[in-house]
Amino acid sequence: MTKCEKGVTLVELLAAISLLSIILLLASSVHLFGQKQMNTQKNEVQIQSQERLASSLITKEIRKAATVEINNPNELTINGTDVYKHEGTIITKNNEEFITNINGFTVSMNGNQVILKIGELPETTIYIRE
Repeated sequence: MTKCEKGVTLVELLAAISLLSIILLLASSVHLFGQKQMNTQKNEVQIQSQERLASSLITKEIRKAATVEINNPNELTINGTDVYKHEGTIITKNNEEFITNINGFTVSMNGNQVILKIGELPETTIYIRE
């Protein structure tokens, strides 16, 4: 061999391919981790949004109500006609799906106060006009 011959040996080629594949593997791992985190956060935001919506709508109904009854910790009757229940991850209104992706629904009454707890949101205390 003379010094003028240019080219890449098999060992150099294998080393370059190995390094390139390690770099691509690391980059794809970072990308997949980012995708997983994004999906997790998107689901959490969606659940929180549903919980806030449920809290807002039910609170509004309680404030307008003439009568409020608590049948058990996860069942609320407003004006004797509208019954809200938590079944699985769904809050139903009169046995029809009202809000989905709700991880918890408890309601209690203390005098003229209705204490509402939906999912991970803090408790809401609603005062009923007498």
